[in-house]
Amino acid sequence: MAAELQRTNPAELLYAEDFAEMSLIEGRRGLRRRPLWEFEIDTARQQLNLQFGTRDLVGFGVENAPRGLCAAGCLLQYAKDTQRTTLPHIRSITMEREQDSIIMDAATRRNLEITQNLAGGAENTLASVLDCTVTPMGSRMLKRWLHMPVRDTRVLLERQQTIGALQDFTAELQPVLRQVGDLERILARLALRTARPRDLARMRHAFQQLPELRAQLETVDSAPVQALREKMGEFAELRDLLERAIIDTPPVLVRDGGVIASGYNEELDEWRALADGATDYLERLEVRERERTGLDTLKVGFNAVHGYYIQISRGQSHLAPINYMRRQTLKKRRALHHSRAKRVRR
Repeated sequence: MAAELQRTNPAELLYAEDFAEMSLIEGRRGLRRRPLWEFEIDTARQQLNLQFGTRDLVGFGVENAPRGLCAAGCLLQYAKDTQRTTLPHIRSITMEREQDSIIMDAATRRNLEITQNLAGGAENTLASVLDCTVTPMGSRMLKRWLHMPVRDTRVLLERQQTIGALQDFTAELQPVLRQVGDLERILARLALRTARPRDLARMRHAFQQLPELRAQLETVDSAPVQALREKMGEFAELRDLLERAIIDTPPVLVRDGGVIASGYNEELDEWRALADGATDYLERLEVRERERTGLDTLKVGFNAVHGYYIQISRGQSHLAPINYMRRQTLKKRRALHHSRAKRVRR
């Protein structure tokens, strides 16, 4: 367990109330003591089946790993409690087996200085030398590979051949990949409903790179690369929606306003016009209503008693449309309400 804690270096660590090996986790950051029932196997199976929409966990290959299931059940419950929402992006569970990778104890991992040097920093580590990735996603994956070297020769050869095939294309691929950014984290925030307007703008920008990325990968002579390319969508419909709906440089928070682009929603554009200048809107409303009704005496006005109203001369009042509601009759004119004029006041 000490080696695994060294490898994963968790930000939070959940442990049961009756955990007997406290010496293993003393001094660790983010310790979270959890009730025993969260680690019960029946509770865990119920939680996981409910999350994945399954009747059992046989299809995931984890049915015979009770300790792992107990930990997974507790983790899922903790995530739901802290995020206060459902977690639809969590759709499967996998098990890491010791026989699939090289196991290094904590001392070996520390002395190899894979991602952290002996002084506690990141300089001159194996990861810092090898990491030429241009996306945060690639950097995280490389570090996972370094911390968990696989034993399977077939996997190693496939990685080696794929990297070799891509070497001649790095000059063209890296500028495109650099523009993709951290799409993985953005999608996670969207799933948790904590995304901000700029996350949507970054996702739009990432999607805009996908057609070019797929086009460049088409010439790479590598079966794994082509298989990956076939799985890679372009999300044209979603990209188009984001391009139409979100302004080029949105504010940090939704409450700051101005996130939705002009022209995307007619009603929103109307309300914005009111906020920017009610007078201009009312003048346009007056012209539009005159043209629509043919009433040349029609005027749009405002007073403290009735708010915004439409005024028509007594001689033309009988020609008023049925959606005009009479509010007051004066000597030579009649004041009426219209739904749009009422909305201006609100």
